[in-house]
Formats: sequence, structure tokens, C-alpha cells
Amino acid sequence: MILVDIYVPSIDMTYNFSLNEEIKVQDIIDEITEMVERKEGLKLNGDSKDLILCSRKNNEILSKSDTLFRCGIDTGDSLILV
Repeated sequence: MILVDIYVPSIDMTYNFSLNEEIKVQDIIDEITEMVERKEGLKLNGDSKDLILCSRKNNEILSKSDTLFRCGIDTGDSLILV
């Protein structure tokens, strides 16, 4: 498990998540989307399949078919969900 900050610009909020680095990025996007929607009591624009997760450290879009580990994401990193 790794601890990361995830910024969601559409609602201007940052969340701290503990994530399994061996799960595929698309599954993590689905999980994050569900948790944010439940916590904030709202529906994020679009389908979670259309959202992307980006690394602030590397300035790159994470491949949805890779794991966080394969993408080089580690504890303390900041990600953006757009």
C-alpha cells in the first residue's frame, strides 16, 4: 500500500488515499471516483472510463492498463484526476 494525494480539479479538492500499487490504474480511477462521489454527495462529470490519472512528479498520463508500481508511483506522490 502507498499513500498519495489526489487532486480533483473539477471540484477543487485534494484527497489522501491509501492505494494498492499492484492494482491497475483504471480500477483505481473507478474506486477514487466512487469514493469522492459518495463523500461529496455529487456525481463527477462523465463516465469514470473517460477520466485519466496524471502524475504531477513526472508530468505524464498514467496508462490505465498498468499498475501504480509499473508507472513509478510511490508514497508521497501527487496525482491529478481529470
